[in-house]
Amino acid sequence: MEAGTAPKQTRRRGKALEAAILDAAWEQLSTCSAEEFTFDNVAAKARTSKPVLYRRWSNRAELFVAAMKQHRSHAAIERPNTGTLRGDVISILRQLNSKQSDAVMVLAKFGVYANWLGVSAHELYERTMISDQPSIVMAIENARARGDVTCELPESLLRMPGELGRATILRDMRPLSEADIIATVDELFLPLVNHYEHQARIAANK
Repeated sequence: MEAGTAPKQTRRRGKALEAAILDAAWEQLSTCSAEEFTFDNVAAKARTSKPVLYRRWSNRAELFVAAMKQHRSHAAIERPNTGTLRGDVISILRQLNSKQSDAVMVLAKFGVYANWLGVSAHELYERTMISDQPSIVMAIENARARGDVTCELPESLLRMPGELGRATILRDMRPLSEADIIATVDELFLPLVNHYEHQARIAANK
């Protein structure tokens, strides 16, 4: 290569190109207004063309959902191991807050303009907000292995910490505070777990 010659850029194809486009779409979603989320702007940010985008996604709503899902896939929750159910659930909520609150705030911002994207706000939520129940299940599995939890817990209880956290973020348009997380665990989740444990013991002794 001659001195001063820029290296030739490798042409992106397939999954690499799609990932680059979705990264560009996420950047538009997280930094720009809803009106600026267009195929033109995303294509320019990804250094590709509109036809390339339209071959993969037929409209802005489809591109929105794909970008949100890719972003959330990079924010996997690690299994905690604090030694207590309380510590594990707090750890999970802290991870959800630090890794995924930005996606919730983007959803809140674009939910107002959902009709402009051609869908309802409810549909955007249903298609992008993956249940956090599996994350809380990790904490329950740890507790069962220690013998701290022995009863069956309803799915609604396992969904509650994540859903309450998202509702707070959507309402306040900010990440959860540490006080929000502690209150969810100490004032709501653990008392309900203890209630179901107590009811199970009563039933077993009848």
